[in-house]
Amino acid sequence: MKKALAVAAALGLSLSLAGAVQAQTPNGNATSTSRPSFTFFMTHYELLGDPNNPSGVYYHNNGHPFALAPDGSRVILRGKGSWEPQSGQVTGGGSYKIKAANGTLMSRGRWHVTKFVSFKMLPGWWGIPNFDEQHWQGPPGSSSFSGFLKVRVHLQGLGSGLLTAWCLMPTTPMPGDHISDGITLTGGPFNFNDYHGTEQSLEGMMFYGP
Repeated sequence: MKKALAVAAALGLSLSLAGAVQAQTPNGNATSTSRPSFTFFMTHYELLGDPNNPSGVYYHNNGHPFALAPDGSRVILRGKGSWEPQSGQVTGGGSYKIKAANGTLMSRGRWHVTKFVSFKMLPGWWGIPNFDEQHWQGPPGSSSFSGFLKVRVHLQGLGSGLLTAWCLMPTTPMPGDHISDGITLTGGPFNFNDYHGTEQSLEGMMFYGP
């Protein structure tokens, strides 16, 4: 989805690739009364205006990014959480579904974060002038940014694994073959390592921080 927004950025827009996270609100105001935690939201993106040259985006909290296993089965997650990189404190969770390659529901339940592993921030953010961001999910005064988050998670009735989630803004230099947001769930009983479907969808991740 964010690759489509990058098309809009390419149409004569002057974009910054500054490595530092820039504090902003949906209106572009750099205001903050407190230091919010780093937060993540599994987000569904609704493009506003022309899909090929969108004028904005609406963030929905019911996003369901997914990843596929080699046998074609997929894990679908919904949820949100927060973390503090320095202290390693982390919280979060939501619901999950696992479906077979033919779409049959194999398992469903709740999932929760058990341990912070790492976070790597990347340069780049929306940076598109006059781009309307609606339903800001982060705390007041927070900024959105790109990066890779790794946390240990437990899926009810199935076991524990490593959730890797990433948010890649339109101005972020894309690492490897990535083109947008995605997730993987690996380790233990899980081998959901194919993220390409989510990266081509309107499902993804948003990260916010101070």
